[in-house]
Amino acid sequence: MRHNVSSFRFSIATVLTGPQALAFLPALVLGGFWLGGEPVLLALALAVPLVLAWVRTTAPPYSPPEREDDFERTLQETLDLARNCLRRTGCAIVEIDDYETLLDRHGAAAAERVGARVADRLKSVLREQDTLLALSNGQFGIVFAPVRQLDSEAGLKLATRLQAAVEEPISLDAATIYVSASVGFCLDSFVRGGTGRELSDAAAIALIEARRHAPSAIRAYSPELHRALPIAGQAATEILTALADGQIQAWFQPQISTDTGHISGFEALARWEHPERGLIPPAEFLPLLQKLGKTDILGTEILRDALGALQSWDEAGFDIPQIGVNFSADELRDPKLVDRLQWELDRFDIAPPRLAVEILENVVAYSPEDTIVRNIRRMADLGCRIDLDDFGTGHASISSIRRFAVHRLKIDRSFVKKVDRDVEQQRMVNAIQLMAEQLDLDTIAEGVETAGEHAMLAQLGVGHVQGFGIARPMPATKTFEWITDHMTRVQTPPRIGHTAG
Repeated sequence: MRHNVSSFRFSIATVLTGPQALAFLPALVLGGFWLGGEPVLLALALAVPLVLAWVRTTAPPYSPPEREDDFERTLQETLDLARNCLRRTGCAIVEIDDYETLLDRHGAAAAERVGARVADRLKSVLREQDTLLALSNGQFGIVFAPVRQLDSEAGLKLATRLQAAVEEPISLDAATIYVSASVGFCLDSFVRGGTGRELSDAAAIALIEARRHAPSAIRAYSPELHRALPIAGQAATEILTALADGQIQAWFQPQISTDTGHISGFEALARWEHPERGLIPPAEFLPLLQKLGKTDILGTEILRDALGALQSWDEAGFDIPQIGVNFSADELRDPKLVDRLQWELDRFDIAPPRLAVEILENVVAYSPEDTIVRNIRRMADLGCRIDLDDFGTGHASISSIRRFAVHRLKIDRSFVKKVDRDVEQQRMVNAIQLMAEQLDLDTIAEGVETAGEHAMLAQLGVGHVQGFGIARPMPATKTFEWITDHMTRVQTPPRIGHTAG
């Protein structure tokens, strides 16, 4: 209801403050005086300013969204509104330069506080009707409310104001932190007839160009810029297309019980099958997706692929207990994550305990944010299993493990390599295993590459293993044959040879 009222008020504002209405105002006043004399003239003199004041305080009919997955939708709504009212709009992406360095030097908690200060400063220079969104990795998305005129010069002035607001020194505890920012922006006139997604992609491309000239650079999108993009910029355009076209999909790596040898689950991993370059490893495209603020879209696609695969294995009669997916810190900051997760589980008719959510140890160790804590707890309360990934490489405390309701520790591959030959490695794994047993936690070792490592991990009591020594990640279509072959091997008793003397 509030949205409809706001829409009506904003439309009225557009009409009454437009040039046609202002041109008609003198005729309205003269007509009122001719019909009613001085009383009507006095009434008009009082009423017109009040009406104009009422409509000019009206905000556009959308409320500020909370997460990056609303960026394109908000842009689309704003574009539709601007076109209906014959006005102009646009968007910008502001990025803190060298955010990863800030994170490494001062820690995640300090980086989050810096991000909050930057957000407050950006709000201070924006109009009330503009929309500010916190994106990933020190990025902020801004949607400009529709106005009558918005050209390149006006966009540049606004981008400069945003940049200047960010670059004021930030006092944090006893330290002063200096940050710079790069800005990429795009106006709707630059992508005529475009969609919200095309506008956000164009701003992302402009940011990539600004990043090439960082620190403290500003770039506007143009078709010429798009054609002249360097390899990194072309890759950004290519990866956005690949994500939209479904070229990036989940591949699956099996996990094996060291006790029975049976399949205890699969992990869903993102893989890009490029039509010309073949299989592209995630290390080449995940950082770029992260910078573009699209990891949430990828995460949703991988989740759907994972649940769809588990459903298909059930229909084929295979006993696959669970499937594992990874959620990054950016995704865990989404207050809508658990609701979306539950909806997908219901849609695929998958019980929550059959979904293992893998969370990096450093996220657990350095996450004071209420949203992250609440999301992990809600997933655990829903019944999902929580796996602590890369365990041993971070600084997660026992209290953190309890706080986040962790079910299983995933021992990092750095402790698994040569564990069958290195006594120190064996001691480390044994210590982790003993702690897990005391906390009533299951364990799985990743990065297992040899039969010797597999055997030693089983001897040390590790519950499950995963790695190239078991099987490499494979597309969903090839899992059926692998599952059948593995089940046959496990069920066939070993043949003991006999040599005649």
